[in-house]
Amino acid sequence: MKKFFWILCVGVVACGGPSNEIPAEQEQLATNVSIFASKDNQKEWVLVADSVDFENMQSATLHKPELLLKQDGKDSAAVRGNTGTFNYPKQLVTIEGRAQIKSFTEQLTISANRFFYDIATHTIWSDGKTTITRGSAVSVAKGGVVTDNKLSRIELKKHTTRLPLSAEELKRK
Repeated sequence: MKKFFWILCVGVVACGGPSNEIPAEQEQLATNVSIFASKDNQKEWVLVADSVDFENMQSATLHKPELLLKQDGKDSAAVRGNTGTFNYPKQLVTIEGRAQIKSFTEQLTISANRFFYDIATHTIWSDGKTTITRGSAVSVAKGGVVTDNKLSRIELKKHTTRLPLSAEELKRK
């Protein structure tokens, strides 16, 4: 029942020059990185990034991260943004900069400036204005949202809602 975290670095950036030395600022930079957790031989989540800076011993800095959440071995949602961090001691992933969650199981999109994912509790939350869209229905949570990794129950903080044009739009396809 143990959880395993794996880091797969597919290519490390190295600058070649006459001395073939790597500049100090690029010593810990890896490209095409995949970090994931598995339990009972199934992946629970996969975090991929175009590049990751591992220079800081407490956290990694992510460029173009995507956190893919799994449910019963299948992709259930993806959290994307421009930048992010993976805090090792806190087991916390932060994705920010036009951050967006796309739920494949609930057919909805959640947008905010940034999202947090607690690996231990499988909780996702935002701390600022967050927009939830399903069809033409739009809810705005001015204080952010809290949800689980399945996105089946979402708690809105300080929210407003624009109702859909018809009840048909609320039905799942």
